[in-house]
Amino acid sequence: MKKIIFVLIILLGVYFYNSDLKEGIFNENISKETKVLDQKINKTTDEIKFNIKNLEKIKLGDSKEYLVSLIGSPDRIDNSEYSFSWYVYNRYEKDFAMIGIEGEKVVAIYSNSINSIELENIKINDNKEFVRKNYKPLEYKKKGNTRYIINSNDQYDIINIDNKYITVFYDIYENNRVRSYQVVSEQAEESLNGMYPKGSENLTRSFELQTIDLVNSTRLQNGLNSLKYSEKATLSSRYHSEDMMEQNYFDHVNKNNESPFDRMKKQGIFYMGAGENIAAGQTSAVYAHEAWMNSEGHRKNILGDYKYIGVGVVFGGHYTIYYTQNFYI
Repeated sequence: MKKIIFVLIILLGVYFYNSDLKEGIFNENISKETKVLDQKINKTTDEIKFNIKNLEKIKLGDSKEYLVSLIGSPDRIDNSEYSFSWYVYNRYEKDFAMIGIEGEKVVAIYSNSINSIELENIKINDNKEFVRKNYKPLEYKKKGNTRYIINSNDQYDIINIDNKYITVFYDIYENNRVRSYQVVSEQAEESLNGMYPKGSENLTRSFELQTIDLVNSTRLQNGLNSLKYSEKATLSSRYHSEDMMEQNYFDHVNKNNESPFDRMKKQGIFYMGAGENIAAGQTSAVYAHEAWMNSEGHRKNILGDYKYIGVGVVFGGHYTIYYTQNFYI
């Protein structure tokens, strides 16, 4: 018997606040693990020969060695929701990309700034009308005998063509242009049992760091400053995601009637302005970020007048994955 499953994904509101209380800005030491998020790269002669724009030449099935010969070594290697690892390239400011590597081969590509030969005739900044005129989006993904209904709210389309799944994410605030894309080989997609990955400490941390990369590349593309990593904002965000998961609720105000600002202050954060985004049910950091960007209030926070960011991701509970972002200045 075939099963049909609807995947429930939600975003709840947005919380932002600008305070006239000039309590100062908390400056903290950034951990060694995350310094790369806030580092300015001094380009050496060897680095100059690599070009992130060479991503356009990379195809599924290419070797890891070929990738590195064109683009250089990754800035970080992350876990993904699939069985492959993401090679993360976040040092090129506006240009951001992640390349999925498994068995020494390229099996996936994500970017919000550079086109790929694997996109067929689709390009970033094309609009939804063009995509749907030329390609038929999937209505569901089939895993074994189960059909998982794709409920995108017209914010993205998934196309299955030439043994690969192409997801194109639209920006509803910019004439439904293609803002980013993800290409995953059919084999890699089918290796994921169901729609959600199994949570782990490494995957949790990878989703948190990817969320910060996605925010900063988006801000730089919009002419804004990149945000500095805040360990205290990350702790505040993690505690809230964990609390929502354990207490089975989804709200900015917790069961103790504490607001995001109460929680930030408990972590020793003093701010002139602060904000919070929360989400639940998105299958990855990419999907969470793209959903936030298509929600007016959440988008306002991502593009807001802030200096610091922290992200907390927790697996489990009713919605499977919970995400919290805290911003402040």
